[in-house]
Amino acid sequence: MKALPEKVIGLILKGYPRLSETFIMNEILLLEERGFNVHIFAMRNPGEAAVHDSVRRVRAPVTYIPDYFWRYFFAFMHANFRLWRRRPRVYWQALRFAAGHSLRQRNSSTLKRFAQAAYLVERGLPNTGVMHFHAHFSHDPTTVAFFASRLTGLPYSFSAHAKDIYLQEVDFLRRKIATAQFVATCTEHNKRYLQEIAGVEAEIIRSYHGLDLNFFPRSGNREFNPVPRILSVGRLVPKKGFSVLLKALSTLRQRGYDFRCTIIGSGPMEKELRKQIAKLDLNGFVELHSPVSQNQLLDYYRSADLFALACEVQKDGDRDGIPNVIVEALAMGVPVISTRISGIPECVDHGANGLLVPQQNPTALADAMAAILNDSALAQQFSRAGRKKVEEYFDARQNIEPICAALQQAIDNEPQPVSRPFKIEQTPSPELTHV
Repeated sequence: MKALPEKVIGLILKGYPRLSETFIMNEILLLEERGFNVHIFAMRNPGEAAVHDSVRRVRAPVTYIPDYFWRYFFAFMHANFRLWRRRPRVYWQALRFAAGHSLRQRNSSTLKRFAQAAYLVERGLPNTGVMHFHAHFSHDPTTVAFFASRLTGLPYSFSAHAKDIYLQEVDFLRRKIATAQFVATCTEHNKRYLQEIAGVEAEIIRSYHGLDLNFFPRSGNREFNPVPRILSVGRLVPKKGFSVLLKALSTLRQRGYDFRCTIIGSGPMEKELRKQIAKLDLNGFVELHSPVSQNQLLDYYRSADLFALACEVQKDGDRDGIPNVIVEALAMGVPVISTRISGIPECVDHGANGLLVPQQNPTALADAMAAILNDSALAQQFSRAGRKKVEEYFDARQNIEPICAALQQAIDNEPQPVSRPFKIEQTPSPELTHV
């Protein structure tokens, strides 16, 4: 493919690389495949034990911006002071907004993100060729992009996903949408919500998180295990509904079903879930497994007879969009059971390629699992229809096109500085780690 002009997109991420964010990794690879130049600015290196093999295929350089304010206090102050000296009017205007918002929210987070944005502009941006910022997640990374845009005059855009949308203060989210070149989101449910906040004139693109279907090969008729294998994957946090899943599995046991269930993930609920497994007498039937790479996960999909994820909406509004693992399971022909929340019904068509049950209802979940385990013909139907759904609506190469078009338009347009242009000088930066 013909290379695009040497204009670089500054991709601002909360953490990189993260095992749970395969959709971001896929997007980076597809942008590079289409000739875009990308520079990653990550606010944290998660340092996870397992890393997807695809990380090694990413060509983009990575710059880590410190996320621990007090540990790097003097580095932050030095960068902010230099930027203030260079652009005092622009700096003070942005700082006043950040301080005012933090005071209203009684939270220092916005001030911290402003300091990070100033640090990024002063220490991370020079000589990168970045002409446009794009942030993933509409809370902290987009706040950094918002201030970096105000401090430089460079345009920005962002992708909004799940928790970052529904747990955010609405007025600031509305302002971010209004000042962004465009906003992308991964479900129609999210798009409707964002459009209600921002108005119909806001440019909001719905682009499902897609999969590289070459990586998830089509399978023929599934061969089911003599002892059914149930799979669930996700971070061990309340919104994934693992506690409800364990209750449903206990109900299946009480009904006389034999099975083996593997739950793959890590998180703050691990100890609690292990205790629940013991309390429900599910030891030997349910295994908690630590996170694995994408290649290793394929083997679990291949051997699974059923995939279940009991997603739920938390009291504070936290929820999933469409969990990528549901799309992956459908792509691998695994019958899926999940809940009727958020964007999941856009992916799992109840009765056609899977089953949906009310959230926080272990009895309904157990009934749905039993229905599939009892009917191999139904399971085969769901297997074929699930793969077809993914091919039609969740092909990453198709779904990236609207984002590519919007980014191309953004970098083709000359940026409109907030005041006269200024030169960014390169300075040594021991705190920044370049990969």
